[in-house]
Amino acid sequence: MKTFYKLKNKGFSLIELVIVIAVIAILSAIAIPSFTNVMRKARQSAALAFADNILKTAIVFHSENSRWPNTWLEFAQNSTGIDASQLESCSVYNSRCSGNQTIFLNGAYITEFYTRPDEIRISIWGRKKEDKNRHVWGCLNLKRGGNIYTWNNDLFFQGPAWPDENTRITGDNGERLSMCGQVGGVGE
Repeated sequence: MKTFYKLKNKGFSLIELVIVIAVIAILSAIAIPSFTNVMRKARQSAALAFADNILKTAIVFHSENSRWPNTWLEFAQNSTGIDASQLESCSVYNSRCSGNQTIFLNGAYITEFYTRPDEIRISIWGRKKEDKNRHVWGCLNLKRGGNIYTWNNDLFFQGPAWPDENTRITGDNGERLSMCGQVGGVGE
């Protein structure tokens, strides 16, 4: 005896669709912030590598010319990693620049360098506050060495931050940083 089952062609019920949409919404709520954070860290890593390249190029330039580079073209002449023709203009992104700045990473960052006879400093900060690009700051002193610091929060220090009694470069937890061999970030 043969039994035939009658199959009904039936779609998803409303409850099943709501459950699937809820699961997708939960996964999106978890994945999107994680992806955004990964992208910020990747941009900061690129800025860190750029700052490192700038400082290394600057020390090579200084050893050959007994002075720091004054322009981005001078940086580029001693570096295979810095192509001055590829550095983006501040005007393209409607950003204010006064001369020694350039835009980096498709407009994500503004890069600026500052020099004194014995020291060069580099600051790379997010061009738009809403992007929340994390800041990179570095320095190189001929007598005391140098370092590069990255922040893991929205703190940033735009400018040279030459030490004085009012300048306090602080880390992620508010601790004073020793930048370029300065004790506590202040004093020469």
